[in-house]
Amino acid sequence: MTNSLKQTFKKTIAILDGTPTGTRGQSLLELSITFPIFMILLLGLVEIGWLANNYLTIVDVSREAGRYGSVRDPLIWEPGTELNYERMDCDSDQGYYNKFGQTQNPPVTDRTSIIDDLPGYSNGVDGDVAYYDGVACAVVVNMAPLEFNDDVDDIVVSVVSYVVIEESGTRSISIVGRYPSKSNECSDDGRDPFAPSWLPAGDRDPIRYDAGVDGRRGYMFRGNHLVGGCYGSELSINDLETMLNSSLLSDNPTLPPISQTELAGLPNNSIVIVEIFWESEQLLDLPFFTWIGNPVPIHVWSFFPVTSSEPTATPEP
Repeated sequence: MTNSLKQTFKKTIAILDGTPTGTRGQSLLELSITFPIFMILLLGLVEIGWLANNYLTIVDVSREAGRYGSVRDPLIWEPGTELNYERMDCDSDQGYYNKFGQTQNPPVTDRTSIIDDLPGYSNGVDGDVAYYDGVACAVVVNMAPLEFNDDVDDIVVSVVSYVVIEESGTRSISIVGRYPSKSNECSDDGRDPFAPSWLPAGDRDPIRYDAGVDGRRGYMFRGNHLVGGCYGSELSINDLETMLNSSLLSDNPTLPPISQTELAGLPNNSIVIVEIFWESEQLLDLPFFTWIGNPVPIHVWSFFPVTSSEPTATPEP
């Protein structure tokens, strides 16, 4: 067999075996095919990492603000003050809106992002930062280097009081109050928080109970969040009672359930809930990631016990 036939035969065997034959440009061709896919994956990982970092930062901020509220007294807040435009910032100067306080920004004239169309709000007298605006300002200050956008983002703060009740031999958690008291219910709540079904009408708090539906839940820092016709918190009374009962009665099969006797020994309590609604802008804003959405809405919440507003009496249904 001549050398040329041997070479042809070896190349044929090499091709059939998938062995490189030294053909020029093969590596370049493979790189040109795989490189765009590799870059898309790499950039996707960058965007996911950016979003995850922002999410974890906002979660930590909500917890820090919750700790701030847990050691302060929400009951010193005058009922109805949360409906004052001047208290929806971190500044005590009348006519100014400022997230960081005591900086002379121009007076606010555009209230469109602070729910002008919702009844009850007014431009009242400002004052020193107190409970609810203090918690919201703790969010704004601690979220740096992330920025709070006044036009789209929002912070909602609620304080919920609950008691352990017994009906037909079964004990459960029942919410008996949600503060601030002039912004505590929407249509999906089913009732005013200060009017549980077992409480006689004559025993309702005359200062905090109102028969109408407020259309808002919680203190709102900017009033930008609206869901289902309700401003503010996404957590209804029913949602909160379900979560409290699930947590304390341990619906989770991996945890031992609390017995009726143990539940009877639990104290009445109160919690502060801090919700943050924040729009996360994509870092690279590349067109092939538009299906994710830009910005990406983030909603996180944390709650902590706040003993200063816990109910002091045990209800007898």
